[in-house]
Amino acid sequence: MMKIEDILERLLTQTREIPANDRVPYAFEKRIMAHIKEAPAALADVWSAWAQSLWKAVVPCLAVLVMVAVWMKAPTDGTGATTPQGNAAPVVANFEAPTDEDLESIVMLAIDPNELDK
Repeated sequence: MMKIEDILERLLTQTREIPANDRVPYAFEKRIMAHIKEAPAALADVWSAWAQSLWKAVVPCLAVLVMVAVWMKAPTDGTGATTPQGNAAPVVANFEAPTDEDLESIVMLAIDPNELDK
């Protein structure tokens, strides 16, 4: 196995044998400088395109928000179907304090949701 120094020396001798090409393309430095000047402009174009797309998405997002808000406010009759607004009866809240048995069943349901099927 060759040592690293030997490999490096061989590489350097082979590269020294390659003829040098001092020819630079016409206006190379001007083209490079033009690309450098255009780079921030291209970045600004990306941000403006992103901002435009976000502003276009505002209207559909607001429409979805309004539809969900109306859907959540609609009264239900217990089966999941909404009832007409004119026939909605006032709901009287009759809340009782949960007993230890209720709390225990809720905890057991949280631990093992398959118990609901039994």
